[in-house]
Amino acid sequence: MITYKEVEESVGAWQKFLHKHPWQELIKNVEPKQTGCGPVYELENFLNRRGESFAIADMRQIKVAEPHYHPGDDIEIYLIIQGEGLVVVGGKEQRVEPGDAVVIPPNNAHFTIPNSELVLAAINIPPLKPENYIKIDSLKS
Repeated sequence: MITYKEVEESVGAWQKFLHKHPWQELIKNVEPKQTGCGPVYELENFLNRRGESFAIADMRQIKVAEPHYHPGDDIEIYLIIQGEGLVVVGGKEQRVEPGDAVVIPPNNAHFTIPNSELVLAAINIPPLKPENYIKIDSLKS
């Protein structure tokens, strides 16, 4: 299981990388996957950080990102690149803006409500496998 220190190191390393590399340049010539979270650009692990995957989610044209969770020990980290929105993790709301990081623990339902031009990076530890993206048809309050 990943430690808090390892998550903190990952957040810092990727934030520094994103500060130096505009997301628009990173996705050039990459075909996005059309998902319930908007177009997602699965990118190489530019930092060669062992056990992580890296993607850019462009949520500018969606109203609500698809609720889902990741089972087992899978952790997801959102790094807000541009825009604003609301991220809901395990029923708790967090307003986000550029520079914010949201750590999503394993087995926690989460979704995003973009407010304004929201684009974020998603880091998955371990690397995201399609079978570890579990859609939720409806959230109960």
